[in-house]
Amino acid sequence: MAKRILIIEDEGSVAALVRRNLSQKGYDISVRGHKEALKRLRKDKPSLVILDLSSSQASLSETCQRLRNATAAPIIALTDSPRKRHGMEGVEYLAKPLDFKKLVATVESTLSHGRKRRKRSTRYVRRGDLVLDLKTCYLTKGERRHHLTPKEASLLKLFMRNSGRVLSHKRIMKEVWDTDYLGDTRTLYVHVSWIRKKIEDVPGAPAYLRTVRGVGYRFDVK
Repeated sequence: MAKRILIIEDEGSVAALVRRNLSQKGYDISVRGHKEALKRLRKDKPSLVILDLSSSQASLSETCQRLRNATAAPIIALTDSPRKRHGMEGVEYLAKPLDFKKLVATVESTLSHGRKRRKRSTRYVRRGDLVLDLKTCYLTKGERRHHLTPKEASLLKLFMRNSGRVLSHKRIMKEVWDTDYLGDTRTLYVHVSWIRKKIEDVPGAPAYLRTVRGVGYRFDVK
């Protein structure tokens, strides 16, 4: 199956040339405006994203962050000032005006390392509109970002990776705190309360992290 490349731009001038060059290489190419792309990215499931956004540095950086929160696919961002860009994992900046030979070489080099990049992508856990970065302990929900403590991140990772399942107090204490002792679970209750304040719209009436009375907790994706 041909690898899918998503080109994101609003004007269409670059996409026509890029599409012709890459289609000849056997890639499956699709083109979307940036607003539509952000909405459909999880459904499109591209192997690579090429971003050309005529905007300020802040807008381009913000768009790259939103893309990164929605997909683990590598991103090639076309920009007027690549040297001024701050590094972001999985994002490579190419200067405009575009050198198509360099772009094709970058695409092929990036995709050839796809297996290695997919291993790196395990640092992100995604469920619904929640994205947990296991390396930085940042949680993103929509437009909001929260920094978690290592224990909060470990606990939330356990819940997110077991969505829909009831996790007992015993299992949670063993996997997060490495203890079989259940005589005092106040630490667990406190950490659950902290997490709810960051993921729930109404922490007192949780929609994501529900209590299963007498047993433990269940994480449900909206």
